Amino acid sequence: MIPTVNFHLIKACNYGCKFCYATFEDIKQKGLSEPEQYELMRLLAQSTKFRKINFAGGEPTLVPHIKKLIKHAKFLGFETSIVTNGSKIDAEWVKEMSSYLNILALSVDSIDDNTNLKSGRNEKGKVIPKEKLLEIAEVCHIYGIHLKVNTVVFKLNKLEYLTDFVNQLKPFRWKVLQVTRVEGQNDRQFDELKISDEEFENFCQSNEQKLLPDIKFVKEPANILQGSYLMIDMLGRFYDSSKGCHSYSKPILEVGVEQAMKEINLDIEKFTQREGNYSVTDETIKVEKYEKGI
Repeated sequence: MIPTVNFHLIKACNYGCKFCYATFEDIKQKGLSEPEQYELMRLLAQSTKFRKINFAGGEPTLVPHIKKLIKHAKFLGFETSIVTNGSKIDAEWVKEMSSYLNILALSVDSIDDNTNLKSGRNEKGKVIPKEKLLEIAEVCHIYGIHLKVNTVVFKLNKLEYLTDFVNQLKPFRWKVLQVTRVEGQNDRQFDELKISDEEFENFCQSNEQKLLPDIKFVKEPANILQGSYLMIDMLGRFYDSSKGCHSYSKPILEVGVEQAMKEINLDIEKFTQREGNYSVTDETIKVEKYEKGI
């Protein structure tokens, strides 16, 4: 069983990354309400199959009640994680969430402004300053949130050397993913982004060499990405990309966790191969208080 659920709360994003696997252009309906999101998490916790919940998007920090969702997940007993471009959070946000958030993953594909502009990793021509990413990282370290870095390798950054900057961020884990075509998500622009397996391997080799020894380097080539993630969309459906496109289950709130799980394809071997089964809860982050009434 895959113990980590990636809950894609929202399709909206303030960036327009051309390589994004989760644009959800195929979804036109309005997402779950806030109470439905809490109920969905309750059902996931009740099933006892899942240990970790990772909030994703789109950009999850655009959800107005994202802090309440993280706190609720921690209250339910989950190891909590969020993946963000970092543009909508700051030191105070990180400090406030430090009692509830186990892992904060920053998406960092390039430190070259021109590359970030060309790839769509910007908001109306404005890229996130490296100084802000370093500040977020430093506050994570001070307040006990485990920092992670995610990097997608594609045509524009395939020759970039990111190791010096990643060493400054000092994450416990650096996940490097090969850009992968997903029909209905990034296929229209994929030809201008794709790289060969050899080019991906070259990026990994050149960047891993001088990485600090206490940073775990995890590479995810295209052949193990699809089908190795357990994901939920903003409509509350499990989905997978094992067939090269998003395949959705019936809504979990309608049919339950067990039935919805039967309607998707997961590859446990690939999940294990990409070293997805890890935990940071040995260093427990205590919940000092929880706002009731959700």
